[in-house]
Amino acid sequence: MVSSNSNLAPIAFFCYKRPDHTRRTLEALAGNPLASESELFIFSDGPKNEQDEEGVRAVREYIRTVKGFKSVSIQEQEKNQGLVKSLIGGITELCNRFGRVIVVEDDILTSSHFLRFMNDALNIYENNQDVFSICAFWPLKTEPGDDSAFFLNYFAVWGWATWKRAWDFYDYEAPGWEKLLKNKRMAWDFDFEGRYDFTEMLFSQVQSKIHTWDIQWNWIVYRGKKLCLFPPFSLATNIGFDSLGTHTVSSEGSWIVQNVDLSEERKIAFPSCVTLDQSKRSNLGDFYYLSIKERRGFSLRGIFWTFYRLLRRMLLPVPFEIKIKSVRL
Repeated sequence: MVSSNSNLAPIAFFCYKRPDHTRRTLEALAGNPLASESELFIFSDGPKNEQDEEGVRAVREYIRTVKGFKSVSIQEQEKNQGLVKSLIGGITELCNRFGRVIVVEDDILTSSHFLRFMNDALNIYENNQDVFSICAFWPLKTEPGDDSAFFLNYFAVWGWATWKRAWDFYDYEAPGWEKLLKNKRMAWDFDFEGRYDFTEMLFSQVQSKIHTWDIQWNWIVYRGKKLCLFPPFSLATNIGFDSLGTHTVSSEGSWIVQNVDLSEERKIAFPSCVTLDQSKRSNLGDFYYLSIKERRGFSLRGIFWTFYRLLRRMLLPVPFEIKIKSVRL
């Protein structure tokens, strides 16, 4: 299916204090053939403190010059809302207005095929209630000739899209998270058969140890037995692993983007059968586990982490008390 200009999804772009990242990200988006027919909505958050004012001001000076899109609308917040509140509010606003949205943050570099893939998938699976998101990031290399998109019960935040019918299920409180305390098998499966600590991330969010929004969406997708579509090769990568990021303070985590090549120009086939690709899910779990193991090496921290994971595999639900602090936006 080819997206017609009349049904292109609006693009929600979220930025804060990184003018260079913002410029690179928007220039990449503008390089998409569909950009000139797409409406861009920029959400610029206000500064947290005096130190951030200069960066926010530089970002706003730049975004007022952005061209290459059908239209550019800018919302500038006087006070800082924080990424979570800003993002949830912007997505909800555009879903309510247009019924669908493409979401890009200011450190996500996209390929020139990104908008085509997003819009085609949004059109193809619009009425399929089992599909909740379209994701652009895929870290694994794909064999030549393997050009079929596939479905996972997992969500990747680095360039994605959704519909109002799906986003209406989003809940910051992650209802039902308690099931992971009681159901060891579910917790094990949610963690990619013990390969990555999504359960711990969700518990940390519930306890307000971290402040994010996407682990909740991952849980909602998983718990609801919904699926997200992925391309066979990545159409996005993250350039934000530096001291300027909201949730990153170093290159920690940049290991995950090592296999991404945005220059690939192969056509993508869309599956007619909406079902979980267990093989791809297992491959991704192996990638997570091996990449983390290689990154941490044989340090004391790495050895401790390995034994901790083994202990958690045997003792799930987690061997610590969950103290709940209800936090609402």
